[in-house]
Amino acid sequence: MSSSAWFPHLRRIAAGCVVVLAIAMVGGVGLYLKQTQQEARDRILGDFDARARLVAGVTSDTVTASDSKTRDWAMSTFAGPAGGLGSVLDVQRVGVAWLAVLRADGTVLGASPRSVTTNAAKLPGSPGFRLAVTTGKLAYSDVTMENDVPMLYAFQPFPTTSGTRVLVIPTVSSDFSDVVRSTLDVTASRTYIVDSTGATIAATDDTGVGRPIPDARLAAVAMRTGHGMVGGDYYLSLPVSGTAWRVVIATSRTGLLAPVQQTNRAAWLIFAGFAAAVTLILLVGAAMLISSSRLAHARLHDTLTGLPNRALFLEKAESAMAQKGPVAALFLDLDGFKPVNDTYGHAVGDRLLAEVGARLIAATRPEDFVSRFGGDEFLVLCRSLRDNDAAVSVADRIRHDLSQPYEIDGRTVTIGVSIGIAVLDEYAEDAESLVHNADLALYEAKRSGRGRTERFTPELAAAGQ
Repeated sequence: MSSSAWFPHLRRIAAGCVVVLAIAMVGGVGLYLKQTQQEARDRILGDFDARARLVAGVTSDTVTASDSKTRDWAMSTFAGPAGGLGSVLDVQRVGVAWLAVLRADGTVLGASPRSVTTNAAKLPGSPGFRLAVTTGKLAYSDVTMENDVPMLYAFQPFPTTSGTRVLVIPTVSSDFSDVVRSTLDVTASRTYIVDSTGATIAATDDTGVGRPIPDARLAAVAMRTGHGMVGGDYYLSLPVSGTAWRVVIATSRTGLLAPVQQTNRAAWLIFAGFAAAVTLILLVGAAMLISSSRLAHARLHDTLTGLPNRALFLEKAESAMAQKGPVAALFLDLDGFKPVNDTYGHAVGDRLLAEVGARLIAATRPEDFVSRFGGDEFLVLCRSLRDNDAAVSVADRIRHDLSQPYEIDGRTVTIGVSIGIAVLDEYAEDAESLVHNADLALYEAKRSGRGRTERFTPELAAAGQ
């Protein structure tokens, strides 16, 4: 066969090789995309699970945070002879509807007022009471209606020479919900804390305390630990330490996996060129990195109050300042917090800080950003202001609301607050300098008599230097 006769065969062989190579390339890229898509789905679902477990962990920490302080108080106050407990309870029941002390076997040793003795005798049937006796740690009851008000009962076990006793302290459910609600938003999903009967204790939507989860299908699976699909939602149900409660988190599976679904188009775009397919794969990787960054942001919150911390505040401040609109930073320091902490103990101090955080959120505008700087200091970033003077109105409302009395563990506590204000101007080129200027103004407010609001001036900067 002449050399010219080989050319058609060579062309056919070459064409066949190209076809095989193209098929192999498309098939290989298709398998690669399928594998990476599955890994991306697993990664996103894993990140969602991690965020959900973070919420459950923070909630558990909030529930059990006061265990040691409450136990010490109970041991030092209610460990005496059973015959004298009634008068001791009467003295200690300040600002609390009632108090009761029971034996581990459920026998009522004392109650104040005496009229609650009958109801106190029913408490050993609560899952929280049994859990407290079993674990020896602070535990909580399910939601219980008391005079048409949803209540939670804290069961604090403590040892005595005559055996284990349990101090019972009632808490209004809405007060507890206000403390933990800010910790539930980190997943950007529908999140509920429910008791062992399925009654809602706190939620990110408008579900009322004591009501069941609105989605009946989700409510049906909420009482079992695990995760999976229900309807079109992906959910996770986790126990809360120190209670018979659960944290239930649900989100649309379509929305959760939206970044992965985009890669389905990449399989078809691969015919336009390998480079385009690689670009799409990189976009999917970027989507996964964004998802991971959200988890990192979820951890930038103060465990005690649930508020964002200083690092997240600075990040938000830099973003707001870049827009060049009116921006103000409010630096808050609580007046009289240290005497409360020293007099009543860190448990009361922690409860006070948590309630201050809740009041701060209620006193500020939706567009404001509240964070805890550290100790008894807080920061508020005022954004979308009509002018720089509008920040003073926010500060006045905060001073008024934070100065109202607090009811904590049967004690009425009153504190004040001093506030320093700094605005975006030529003296604040970045977030750090904005916070520094607000700190200088706060120092002037405290120096001038506390309980005041002062604005930053260039003279304060000169004095600070």
